[in-house]
Amino acid sequence: MVQKYAAPREHFFAAIKALATSSDSIQSRLLEATTSISLVTIDEFDGGTELRIKFARILDHIGPDRDDIERVAVEITPYMTEREAEKVADLTVDFFDELVEAGLRRSDSGSF
Repeated sequence: MVQKYAAPREHFFAAIKALATSSDSIQSRLLEATTSISLVTIDEFDGGTELRIKFARILDHIGPDRDDIERVAVEITPYMTEREAEKVADLTVDFFDELVEAGLRRSDSGSF
């Protein structure tokens, strides 16, 4: 059974793990999480307009240059205030929750 959004969910889980399992600064943890987030493309949310918008919002915070998100994140993230980094981390966690819920809704509907 192929679950919808399985790949993005896996990458965001890795991002959440990076955010939660280190005693480094929030900026450092967010930078590590960005590596996983950058593996997800907006096209993976085809048909999920709300998810596309929320994912784009995260990308706007971590890497406004779509061509090289990781490089830009390396330049931006260390200079974020703690509050800014926490906001992006919160958006990341909320987005992961929505991916999980979307997968559960799909399972409940019986469609594969």
